[in-house]
Amino acid sequence: MFKRTWLTVTAAALSLTAITVPSTASAADVTLGLNSSLGLGCQVAGVRAGIRADRVGVYGQGSFCASNVQGQSGVASFGLGLSVDLFRSGNFTTYALAGLDTVRNNVALHAGVGARYGLALVPAEAYLEAGVQRINTSLQAITGPRLALGVNYRVNVANLQGTLPAASGSGAAEAEAAPVACNLTPEADRANARDAAVNAANEAIAAALGAYSAVYSNVSFSVSAGAASVSGNNAQVVGSVTLSGTQNSNGERVSGTYGGTINLVRTGCGWAATGYSRND
Repeated sequence: MFKRTWLTVTAAALSLTAITVPSTASAADVTLGLNSSLGLGCQVAGVRAGIRADRVGVYGQGSFCASNVQGQSGVASFGLGLSVDLFRSGNFTTYALAGLDTVRNNVALHAGVGARYGLALVPAEAYLEAGVQRINTSLQAITGPRLALGVNYRVNVANLQGTLPAASGSGAAEAEAAPVACNLTPEADRANARDAAVNAANEAIAAALGAYSAVYSNVSFSVSAGAASVSGNNAQVVGSVTLSGTQNSNGERVSGTYGGTINLVRTGCGWAATGYSRND
């Protein structure tokens, strides 16, 4: 049997497990993370919280502003920002952003571009932002560069108007057709959702297993998934993942199977996984 550490962490990060996804445009990601910025706003370290829906996001940030002046202490800085996604490719997204921060008795305006990276079934994402910042003082305006980096913990919010019914895995009658422009039958739509869930699970499992190469070797896994259950702009796929590997410390071959459901949200004519939950 798997050692408890691998069973708990790996299965939690890898299992085909249930996700709750909003069924309309009210679907959103809530983010909370740590941030570090360099620039005229002097945000050395701080925390950031925000919400994203579709391509648009807003966030608030609190941070420490170092003075960089001998004998003058640092102060707290607070800010607001708006981001708009520009381009998405797999797990990589670029975006434009603009916002403002308090800097002692002034307000600093900033604008720039950013990039974030995160796996579909892993609730953490990293980001990097670069741009310019401008402070209007009583004597003159000061412009300079701004750089920020950080990591967010991301949670997909359940539909604000209700949650998706529990999936039966049969792709039964609650399925609704994809938009007419997609020219997809309900069967093809469900098949696309199932494929998206399996691809997301394979990707998350492969990424997580790399962290355990020092503990386990000759690792293999297989994902088994049932039919997708579609309800409007949401889908669920029930399935399981089977893991096996050799424990490096004693050469013992270990294995285990873990079940769960993946939820997805419709994106255009396709589907995107947003998270998971284990079925113990």
